[in-house]
Amino acid sequence: MDDIIVKTALVARTYLYRVFQAVFGDDPTEEVLAALFSDTTDQAVECFEAVDSIDFAKALALFAACRKGYAEDPAGYLEEAKQDYMHVLVGPEDLKAPPWECVYLTNERVLFQEATLKVREAYRSENMLPSQYPRVSDDHLAIELDFMVKLSEKTQKAFDEGDANEYRRLLSVQRSFLIDHPLAWVANYVSDLSDAAPGSLYEGVGALCSAFLPIDVDVIGELLEEGERS
Repeated sequence: MDDIIVKTALVARTYLYRVFQAVFGDDPTEEVLAALFSDTTDQAVECFEAVDSIDFAKALALFAACRKGYAEDPAGYLEEAKQDYMHVLVGPEDLKAPPWECVYLTNERVLFQEATLKVREAYRSENMLPSQYPRVSDDHLAIELDFMVKLSEKTQKAFDEGDANEYRRLLSVQRSFLIDHPLAWVANYVSDLSDAAPGSLYEGVGALCSAFLPIDVDVIGELLEEGERS
């Protein structure tokens, strides 16, 4: 695996985490949707399309349907996405798909549980805390994705600077975090999200994010193996 392939993979995974976080982290905007349904997103996704994953193939089909709806009526799609955002991520009614890890690990609809503290400790171990701490529970999907964005950016920097030890350390931190946290609950969350808002932007992007997570764990493993050989 030459440096260009490694760099391409690092950039692509950082970009995908960034767009996933943008979708689940705030109200949809014209800018977010334009970036999400751009050629840049297509190019990032193409870096992982060769992976033999039924879930990823299904997610890409859902995402393609979202993109088609956006292309046909960008303004109308944005307004629908805004309504769906309120419905699935804000309320005021009870959320059928609560975007917090602790809800899925305990099956209790109560925030700031032990699982939340474990996520917070992962952030603190890298000298990071969410910008909305302590008002928002640390195990919100968007916050976990933002942590992955920041770690991925640092990984790119370490690679560019030739800091092999820090590069491998950051990759190991990301793999452990993915296995211990997002992978432990996001698939179940996305299943509920699909029931709560079928055909929505959030079903499509949620499915793509969920399918990408295990692929990324494998990609990180390959990058670590390549780094050990170098």
